[in-house]
Amino acid sequence: MPTLSELQIQRGRLLERVACQRAAMREKIAPVQRALDTADRAVAGIQAGALYLKRRPWMIGLMAAAVFALKGRRVFRLLKRGFILWRTWRSLRDNLSSGLGSLVF
Repeated sequence: MPTLSELQIQRGRLLERVACQRAAMREKIAPVQRALDTADRAVAGIQAGALYLKRRPWMIGLMAAAVFALKGRRVFRLLKRGFILWRTWRSLRDNLSSGLGSLVF
């Protein structure tokens, strides 16, 4: 039967091994954590958008009327242009804010 000091040494080694394993797991999980954070932000944005539209049902009717009035192809062309403009704006804002630091965009 091991003595108390041998058990304490063995326990210390096991605790050190567990700490190393935890550190290795943290490093391996980091990319997954970033992806999950991005997914969480996307879900929160979608939920906020749904809540916004739920509180303003007239906007849904307005969008449906626009689709009907402008014929489908024209609406999708406008949506595509708007999406491209939005992406360009975000890219410019991110590039400018990272380069200029203190200015708020």
